[in-house]
Amino acid sequence: TECPKVLVSKAIGYAVIAGSALVKLPQILKIHRAGSVAGISHASVLFEFVATLVNVSYFLPLGYPFSTWGENAFLLAQNSALYILHAHMSGGLRASFLLEASAACASGYVLYRRLVPDFVLPAAACGALGLRRCTVSCEELAGTLPMLLGLVGRLPQIAQNLRQRHTGELAFITYLLNVAGAGARLFTTLQELDDPIALAAVVLSLGLNLVIVAQILLLGGTPKKAANKAA
Repeated sequence: TECPKVLVSKAIGYAVIAGSALVKLPQILKIHRAGSVAGISHASVLFEFVATLVNVSYFLPLGYPFSTWGENAFLLAQNSALYILHAHMSGGLRASFLLEASAACASGYVLYRRLVPDFVLPAAACGALGLRRCTVSCEELAGTLPMLLGLVGRLPQIAQNLRQRHTGELAFITYLLNVAGAGARLFTTLQELDDPIALAAVVLSLGLNLVIVAQILLLGGTPKKAANKAA
């Protein structure tokens, strides 16, 4: 009974990877056609870029099957393009962009090489978080950071959508595919990995993308007045 489950999980895993190769393309094309990044939070774009970079840094040294994490490699390439496009359309590739990008790449390399020494959290923090031990390794840091960055990255976009009462140039198909991919990845993670960090990251990603899909459906895109003003 386990063999069919593993085969199905592998098939779904590679389907997720194949889908991830194009998941951000609708968003990139929508921005390009509109000539605007109206309604798209810079913080969200930046943190999503860094989160996928750190995700790749976490998984690469572990030797997990590519079918269990490979979408992160394609998402990193697309989030890099989206980050550059957003910076270009919201003021140009200035020194601040180069500084952000350099810091992100340096952080990714440090985490990939596991160069951060183990550190101990304060006892109060351990108790508040319900942790069984207070020592955090570089590997655990690399696995946990994408969850925190994903949360920090999505919340500004969610808050901006509520504040402006529309979702700007966010592409519905991109976030719908994100939800489908996260749901499929949840299945493969449960089947193939015994990694609570990876599981928690998938659950968080699924929840946050569902919120944005709901906002796009309920609030709609850029109103005509805002679109004309942006143009």
